Amino acid sequence: MTKANAGTATREKEIDEIIIRSWPKIIFLYPVMLAGFICGTIQSLTTGGIDSDFAYTAGMIFFVILCLNLLVFSFEFSRFKTLAIFGFFLALVFFLLYLNQRWEVFRFLKDIFDHFRIRASTSLYISMGVYMALTLGAVFFTTRFNYWVIRSNEILHKEGFLGDVKRFPSPNLKMTKEISDVFEFLLLGSGKIVLYPASEKQAIVLDHVLRVNSSERAIQQLLSTLAVEVETHDDGSEDGADN
Repeated sequence: MTKANAGTATREKEIDEIIIRSWPKIIFLYPVMLAGFICGTIQSLTTGGIDSDFAYTAGMIFFVILCLNLLVFSFEFSRFKTLAIFGFFLALVFFLLYLNQRWEVFRFLKDIFDHFRIRASTSLYISMGVYMALTLGAVFFTTRFNYWVIRSNEILHKEGFLGDVKRFPSPNLKMTKEISDVFEFLLLGSGKIVLYPASEKQAIVLDHVLRVNSSERAIQQLLSTLAVEVETHDDGSEDGADN
């Protein structure tokens, strides 16, 4: 039997089943882990360590990545919201350029940032990186025991160390794909897949499916021999159906 994890290419050969895993949102904090390892490693190799000029650069880089990553982790940025935020900051830049013609606004801002000097020890960076790596490793391990298997005639939900299984019929299946957060999609190609088995009243919601577009194409190919209705929703802006 040929298997395929969600997100793998399926055009070259036919597959019998697809494995889809729903991941917790903490996986989107991997840039903080990488920043910790990179900043810590470079600072440890720099003469002077925490007292070097690079320590302030590393501190600012780590702080900015941490702040941006926490924003992605805390809120959902739809396409409209992302464009609105981009438009706001663009308007703010032009407004500051206008004010700078009358007052030295940029010099004032530069003086503020010159006094805003962040630095941290090499041990802190490495410790953050190691902690995040261990946490993500534990998340990866737990997802090996909680996943969904989609076949042409049934859907299986396998969970727990003892392999408990729930079965759902897949004929006449309705599926929707949603990309509700632009930055989550940019980081890991993440999105939501919702399955509507014909005999079930409640939908099966799979949040944070990695490489969701590839997963959707694989499911369509697997179920192409059956009457399957597929709808695509990207922030509610697109609706389609394949029968």
